[in-house]
Amino acid sequence: MEEDVPPSHSTRRLLLEWDTFELHDQLLRALHHQSFTKPTPIQLKALPPALQGRDVVGVAETGSGKTLAYGLPILHKLLSRRKHPASKTRRPVRALILAPTRELALQISSHLNACLDDAHAPKERVTSNDSRIPKPPPVSVAAVVGGMSLHKQKRILSRGVDVLVATPGRLWDIIQEEVELANDIKSLDFLVLDEADRMTETGHFAELDDILRLTLRWYREESVLEDKLAADAAKNTLQTFVFSATLSKDLQRNLKKRVKPRKNGKNPKPPTTLEDLLERLDFRDSEPEVIDLSPEGGVVSSLKESQIECLSADKDTYLYYFLLRYPGRSLVFLSSIDGIRRLVPLLELLELKVYPLHSQLEQKQRLKNLERFKSTPKSVLLATDIAARGLDILSVDHVIHYQIPRSADTYVHRNGRTARAMRQGFSLIMCTPDERQVLRALLTSLGRGEGEIPQMNVELYMLDKLKPRVQLARHIDVAQHKFNKEMHEKNWFKETADAMEIELDSDFANSDSEAKPSGPTKRRQKAASTKIKDQKLRLKQLLTQPLLAQGISKRYITSGSNPIVHELLAGTSHETMIGVKKTSAGSDLLRKRVKRSSKRGYEEWSGFGSTS
Repeated sequence: MEEDVPPSHSTRRLLLEWDTFELHDQLLRALHHQSFTKPTPIQLKALPPALQGRDVVGVAETGSGKTLAYGLPILHKLLSRRKHPASKTRRPVRALILAPTRELALQISSHLNACLDDAHAPKERVTSNDSRIPKPPPVSVAAVVGGMSLHKQKRILSRGVDVLVATPGRLWDIIQEEVELANDIKSLDFLVLDEADRMTETGHFAELDDILRLTLRWYREESVLEDKLAADAAKNTLQTFVFSATLSKDLQRNLKKRVKPRKNGKNPKPPTTLEDLLERLDFRDSEPEVIDLSPEGGVVSSLKESQIECLSADKDTYLYYFLLRYPGRSLVFLSSIDGIRRLVPLLELLELKVYPLHSQLEQKQRLKNLERFKSTPKSVLLATDIAARGLDILSVDHVIHYQIPRSADTYVHRNGRTARAMRQGFSLIMCTPDERQVLRALLTSLGRGEGEIPQMNVELYMLDKLKPRVQLARHIDVAQHKFNKEMHEKNWFKETADAMEIELDSDFANSDSEAKPSGPTKRRQKAASTKIKDQKLRLKQLLTQPLLAQGISKRYITSGSNPIVHELLAGTSHETMIGVKKTSAGSDLLRKRVKRSSKRGYEEWSGFGSTS
């Protein structure tokens, strides 16, 4: 058996801050290859107790490195424990990592596999007959999620994996059919709940509860004392990790002291679903290590927040304005799938690169849209809250709350898609009058006031120039949808009539599917199609017209009340809004100045930072 190649002296010198943990050489090489030169704060706090075998409950801001905080100790122990196993031997599952969404589970699997990707390790071994046989990896990681081939996932599990990353629903479906997998989970060495609070929501908790029951310590009544002690010793090896970006202080205190909420009293406070879940976990530590690095008010220091007050009818125009004014990688959150389906064609007509992400898309399409968004610097991802948890998308510049979330946890996790790993980020709340009460309740639950989130500075004259574009695009979308619906219904009638051998009237007389309709139907369809084409041409003309700031001459850039030749030469002028300075969203905020009469019901804000 060939030995692992230790990291070079220069590699160890670059990873001095990791040396205190005495991690496996292969992990150190992987950390160096991925340029992780020093641990993050949550890793610094979590690794020592985790490597000692303690149970750990970690609370830290999103993008802080929680995956490696539990992943490195698990991989270190598995790598230190075994060498390359025989290729025909089934591996029992030693570590189970549960995640609430498919995308997060696949991301965790990818991160852990990157830590095991050792370019220096030998990939083949030579047998006595000189045939080349692929060497199985010392530790294998696989993901089991819904929306992908169940047969393929069962085949992978039949060979066995060391670390299994899964969503509760798909895992429970397989467990019910695979006895070996159920037995593996009964004797796990490591159990991880990532984004635990999300998994307690509707649709996750039932399967999660069934899975967790398999990890509990149990004894058969007929067992003798020695058998009980042996079983207890075996089951005591389970190490549990619970990680999230949000966890209440009361719940942390209960966990640390292992105190159950009091049930007596006049009006006992019922336990939350998360409290109920953590009580069901069979922590082997009497006092799990609780690490809380969550920022005050749920906001990281590198995140700037803002809000826009607008009418419901103007929300699309304000969104379009923001996406044009501050180009970049923007993640727009909506609460409903219908809202995404309405906005996608509208923004596409306005020639923006936009990708949808929601639960009713096929898994392949969801992953494809995510990859497109990651690889396109100036793009928009319209997503429901399935994208709010754990997804590590490099350089998300803006998070936009098109629809305000109902819970503080969701707001914190949405914001966590930007300002990750100490990068700068920006969050915008779009608030209509009927959402004001929702926003107030949201901020109250975060221990904050409305005045703490400044208003966004908006060039209203530029907004007026964009309204005709949005309105025309909306008309085109409605007309196009109506036209396509009529065509779909007509084709359905024809196919159904053919199947039932029924003769339709003259409007549907053409049995040839390629023949064009005749008579009134043909004229109506042609008129509708021509109207849509004309509207698209008008929209294209509007989109090609330059957006000029106030005081800019259409003919001469050196004249007018606001000459911009110097800005153009210096590259500080906006790309599409001529005469507007190129700025970041975080620099165009307003600060509160004075409070107006309570009869008016709002406050006055004055500008600071860079404005045009």
